[in-house]
Amino acid sequence: MTEEPTTVAAARPTETQVPSLELMVAAGITAIPQVGAFLFGGYGHLIVILPVALALTLADIAAVVVAAMQLRADRHARRPTHWLVWITLALAAPWILYVLYIGVIALMVQIFCINQTCRGPIR
Repeated sequence: MTEEPTTVAAARPTETQVPSLELMVAAGITAIPQVGAFLFGGYGHLIVILPVALALTLADIAAVVVAAMQLRADRHARRPTHWLVWITLALAAPWILYVLYIGVIALMVQIFCINQTCRGPIR
């Protein structure tokens, strides 16, 4: 005597998927520049300490790669993407865009010789 599943049991949503440990770590890493900017008064105080800026940038890029791989795997498996993927990408974007902006300015200063160190003395 087996019972057929009722419509209520059939309509019950499936369990939500728990995100991977890598994705949780990536989301935590992408929050570090945001928290640092809040505590130290903006990105400008973080970007001037080159080892800190480089470490934060490389960690953010690695976190974006992890989130992108998870997004690709979800799309390939035709399953919904976990909200933590979108949070990771949204948290990483401001810092990476700021670093690119400062990098472009530094490159333009060197290319167009804007500061005094690359020019000779003015006579």
